[in-house]
Amino acid sequence: MRFLYLHGLGTNSDVLKAQTASLRYRLGQGADEFDFVDGSILWPPARGIAELFNSEADSVDCYSYFHESATSILTAVNDLAAYVITNGPFDGVVGFSQGAVLAATLLIAVQPSSPETTMQSADADIESALPDALRALQTGGAPPFRFAVFLCGGRPFDLRALQRGVIVEITERLSPDTPLINLPVVNCWAGNDEDYPGMGPPLSSLCGNNNVEVVHGAGHGVPSEGEDLDALCRAVEKIIGICGDTRAQ
Repeated sequence: MRFLYLHGLGTNSDVLKAQTASLRYRLGQGADEFDFVDGSILWPPARGIAELFNSEADSVDCYSYFHESATSILTAVNDLAAYVITNGPFDGVVGFSQGAVLAATLLIAVQPSSPETTMQSADADIESALPDALRALQTGGAPPFRFAVFLCGGRPFDLRALQRGVIVEITERLSPDTPLINLPVVNCWAGNDEDYPGMGPPLSSLCGNNNVEVVHGAGHGVPSEGEDLDALCRAVEKIIGICGDTRAQ
């Protein structure tokens, strides 16, 4: 199976490799392929990065996928769509923090059956302005990933608002009976997240019936030991099983 990994704000792929090392080891399938993609915008290191790299911290480049502007976010979502088209197919996406937000935004933007997409298609001006890669995924019929793992994720962005130059976070479904992210999801978040508290439940509310929620005590991080890691591994194995486990045994 192929997994696309997206890091958090002010970190990089090496940080995400360290954060997810225990998870990837426990899942334990040597035939899996992990594709870690750095953001394109240099960014000040997030809290805790200096401690992770010790004396080498000053020489470590950290990144963001986007600036805090609608144009930059829209570009990042389209760039992710283009990456998936060029380098896919991927079975799953694993996003931490900003990476999870980016992945969730893409999934909602290209899901044909979502109210968001339906309303976009009804607006000719917005439809004509849709970036090429996003348009290709939106009209392709199949989601860019079979499942998603959100680690300390947050609220995704409304594509229609981004196209109008406005940043709007999606906080609820437009239709109670229609999930905006309609594929198997693990939403793993911490009740003691001091960096971005309260982000887990709103993200879960956008997902469908195959959403598996894992609440841990690792703060704004990834469970790496004990029961929290066990619960995360069980959840990931569950959604892989729902999709059909194609990994070599």
